[in-house]
Amino acid sequence: MKKVVILLAALSAAGAVQAEEMSDDPSQAYIANLCTIVSQEKSPSSADNYVAQLRDLKARGTSPSSVEKTAFDEDEARTVVAAWMNLSDEEKQQAGKDMNACQTATLNEYQSQD
Repeated sequence: MKKVVILLAALSAAGAVQAEEMSDDPSQAYIANLCTIVSQEKSPSSADNYVAQLRDLKARGTSPSSVEKTAFDEDEARTVVAAWMNLSDEEKQQAGKDMNACQTATLNEYQSQD
């Protein structure tokens, strides 16, 4: 059990770091982190739970000694989570198995909200 928790924590941290490096656009980082979260979950969460997990990933992915610390943008995170929640069950099921499909579907839905 400890190995699973350690592995999940390492994957989450790696996803947070990758998302930070992907783009200066916070929506891209939040989408990447959200896809990391949903790929690891056993059952769907609430929107508030997803936002809380994104906040935690953001905090863990930022080094305390980092010169440039970006604040967590809760409004942007909620918009990304809303995009995920708007996906059909079929899209969510496919996205949970494929990180690229998750990011593409969530980004498309996010962009359609504008």
